[in-house]
Amino acid sequence: MGKIIAVANPKGGVGKTTTVINLAASLAIAEKTVLIIDCDPSGSISQGLGVPQYAIKHGIFDVFSGSAGFIEAIQQVEFFPQFDILPAGIREHEQEIRLMELAKNRVRMKRLLNGLMTSGRLNYDYILIDTPPSMDDLALGAMYAADSVLIPLQSGFYAINAAERLLGMIERIRKTTNPNLNIEGILLTFSEKGTRATNQALSAAEERFGNLMFDTQIPKNAALGYAAFARRPIALVDVTAPGAQAYLALAEEIIHKNRQIPVYRATTDSTAPQISYFAG
Repeated sequence: MGKIIAVANPKGGVGKTTTVINLAASLAIAEKTVLIIDCDPSGSISQGLGVPQYAIKHGIFDVFSGSAGFIEAIQQVEFFPQFDILPAGIREHEQEIRLMELAKNRVRMKRLLNGLMTSGRLNYDYILIDTPPSMDDLALGAMYAADSVLIPLQSGFYAINAAERLLGMIERIRKTTNPNLNIEGILLTFSEKGTRATNQALSAAEERFGNLMFDTQIPKNAALGYAAFARRPIALVDVTAPGAQAYLALAEEIIHKNRQIPVYRATTDSTAPQISYFAG
């Protein structure tokens, strides 16, 4: 089992789901095995990858409610053999309400997610968890179970404040529930290099967050919008587009950063996973 990265930001519209989809595709292109877990009830991951609702037999709701197991809820993405998703699978508003109720039991949620992470039947290099644009129980539960958090950051004062609040929450989670939770990095999105707004945002972000910032920036790129309408990762729509090249660079930056990462292996004692290391 590889690294679990929760992609989170309490502010909406920062490119969170776009980042999950395109980072996963870029990791797959780099020959890494990837699983996306969609913990956002809106189900944007399956929509963004062209998976119709009728094709989703089970989702995260079914797993948390106990009506399906993780293994049977996982679906392969048609574009890459090494790219799977566990969709949200919310079909009715009542299910969304029930999911939020189930997520309040964060200890149970962490145990369920850790059950997936330590399963001897699964072997992913990276698991990316898409979270709601809030600090609700689903987002917190994802961070309870993650190894690290990737924070997309759009240019702007309010976005920086939201990221600071999230960093404060991560520190509280470290102290109470998940002492090994790290910051994967803060990713500047919708960047327009050379413009005054982006330069100011980057300067402010670097001043506040320092070396937590990724070297890679995701540009404001029309091709990302076209790819979303096509329900495909941008690398499959136009690999030469600046957005595609940026996400490929981000994947390489993450792979390089995690040359040695903890691998949780299932043991006969499920409460005591063994830790080994492998080259990322």
